[in-house]
This record gives sequence, C-alpha cells and structure tokens, in this order.
Amino acid sequence: MQQFFSSISFCIQHIGYLFILCLPVMTIEFALTYLVTSIGIDSSMSDSAALEVLSSISSQLFILVVLSLILSVGLSGGAMIAFKALASNNEVTPYQALYAGIKKFFPLLLGNLMHTLAYGIGFLLLVLPGFFLYARLGLFPLYIMFEDKRALDALGESWQATDEVGTKLFVLTSVFLGIQIIFGLMGGLAGIDSSIGFLVLATLIKYVTIMPLFYLFFSLYASAKKNSNNSLT
Repeated sequence: MQQFFSSISFCIQHIGYLFILCLPVMTIEFALTYLVTSIGIDSSMSDSAALEVLSSISSQLFILVVLSLILSVGLSGGAMIAFKALASNNEVTPYQALYAGIKKFFPLLLGNLMHTLAYGIGFLLLVLPGFFLYARLGLFPLYIMFEDKRALDALGESWQATDEVGTKLFVLTSVFLGIQIIFGLMGGLAGIDSSIGFLVLATLIKYVTIMPLFYLFFSLYASAKKNSNNSLT
C-alpha cells in the first residue's frame, strides 16, 4: 500500500502541473463524448436515420477523434517525461512534456493499440485478467520514451520488469481502474451518464486515477533502472 499512497501523494503535490498536462486531452475527450451523447442515437432509431444524424456531424466528429487520438497517445509518453522532470527538478513545462510524447506518436500508438488489445481480451475473460495484463504491460511507454525501444520490444521489457512485482502491481492497477468502472456503472444505473455534469466528472475521475497509476509505472521503472545500475558498479 505504500506505493499506492506515494503515487497519490506525488500527484497531489504536483496537481497544478499535471492538470495543465492533462487539460488538452480532457477538453477534447469531453467535447467528443458530449458530441456523441448529444445526438440522441438509440436502439429505436433505424439504420438510415442513425446514419443521417452521424453524417450531419461527420466533420466535427472526425476532427475530434483525430485530436483525441493524437493527444491521448502523446500523453502516455509525455506523462513519463513530466514525471522524470518533476522528480529531478528539471525545467520542463507540461506542454513540452506532452509535445515530447507526440513526437514519438507512431511507436506509442502501436504500443497503445497492442496494450489496449491485450487489456480488452483480458477484460472479456471476467475483467480481472484485463487488469493483470494492463499492469504487466503498462511500462511500455517508458521504454519507448527513454530507451527508443520499438513497441513490441517495449511491451516485452515491461513484462520482464514487472515479473517480481506482478501481483502487487495487479492489485494496485485494479484499484485505480476499478474506480473508473464503478463510477461509470453508477452513472449508467442512475440514468445520468449523458448529462454534462456527469461527463465532466467522469473525465476528471479518469485522469485523477490514471495519473497516479502512470506514476506508479514510472517509479517502478526508475527503481528497476537504479537497481540495475547499482548491480553493475
């Protein structure tokens, strides 16, 4: 539990910096979610009517999807640059960190796609295997950003690096991701999952939980590298 509280403590300590880092992604994600939920497509609609509604917003939808993809993928790497800068007191602005992630968009994109695929398959197998795979493979952005590894190699490195702490990391990952899922289910059951207030809160909850998890991955990577360097000296 020490890692759990230290991750949260670090993010609270640097909450202003991390909020600015996440703000572009959160804004675009909220706009995209609101656009999709506001058009009123439901199961009672015919296919032709649904397509007509979608075609009326196709240009806005396309722009928001592209921006969301670029920024969210960039954030997965940019967050690691930000954590390193904050931990070592380097002067890197939030947007410089995010831009550093965007510059490695394609390897990060491939890594995120494979990571998400593994998580999705595991999630279908009664949820918990998805959390386990998410945890074990979650360090891949660090190997891409700091060691220029290719996506598949980075995922392999992450799997090896988390071998000894896999169970503990799985539990902590389950807590952070579980909060997101439970909040979403509660909104759906209450029938408020399409309201503006809920969408704003859901977006905030997502990043309030994902940033400590990302820092947990970063601290594990940093610890592994420190131990590796000590063993060589």
